[in-house]
Amino acid sequence: MADPNPASVLADTEAHHLHSHAVGDDFKLFIGRCGPEGAEPAAVLYLTDANGAFGSAVDQIRAMQLMAHLPPILVVGIGYPVGSLGETVDIRMRDLTPSVDQLYVDLVPDAPPAGGGPAFHRFVVDELMPWVDDRYGTAAGRRVYYGHSLGGLFGCWTLFTAPGTFTDYLIGSPSLWWDSGMVFALERAYAASNDDLAARVFFGIGAHETHEGRQREAVNMSTEQRAIAAAVELDMVADMARLVDALRSRAYPGLALRSSVFADEFHVTVSSLNLSRGLRWALDAPT
Repeated sequence: MADPNPASVLADTEAHHLHSHAVGDDFKLFIGRCGPEGAEPAAVLYLTDANGAFGSAVDQIRAMQLMAHLPPILVVGIGYPVGSLGETVDIRMRDLTPSVDQLYVDLVPDAPPAGGGPAFHRFVVDELMPWVDDRYGTAAGRRVYYGHSLGGLFGCWTLFTAPGTFTDYLIGSPSLWWDSGMVFALERAYAASNDDLAARVFFGIGAHETHEGRQREAVNMSTEQRAIAAAVELDMVADMARLVDALRSRAYPGLALRSSVFADEFHVTVSSLNLSRGLRWALDAPT
């Protein structure tokens, strides 16, 4: 059950708590009305990692709306009833991963539970979206997804298993390395049994999200964390390019696809650029 009243209200921003029977846990929902007072939202933006990403996303959207770059948007941030983003590391691993990655479990001592992505998807579709539509009257609008890192992984998994969940997918720095690249197998399986993919999909990543870049990004971290960063050869830029190329090769008539690699950006610095560029492309802002 959701709280009958917002947990907190600041201008056009609200916070609510919603219990999920699918996940068996509580979520904290951050709601932001972005646009002129009383305007019907042209789209609902669902974003993960809201404990850290919601405030900056709302500020970014409202700034862009000053020059009419974006239409009215309802932002729905999916977070947890804790404090900072750092406190969500374990629980986001549970919800944003569609499977268990044994290599990750072997590398990371006391690795948090993983593989709850399907249950999290049921929460989004069966519990969260009906709650949002009932409360804010958004059933007829576009549903845009934004997720970064593991959130990008979850977005890709959803795209190839339940593409109709969202109309637009903004995929930031996706963790395509997860579980031996299971997303690539999902893409191939989808292509083998479908001749169309009706979605608008944006992929974005920082140019330094390579193995060498990860070593430089981790230079001020602990010895243990630097060792984990160096233990596996990952090139997330190449992985994303591989997935984008595969999708382009399918020539799906209903797929609109765009990708960007942002110069001089690392995994933890590129998220706001991915969101800005993705929204501008998806919602026809000036370019």
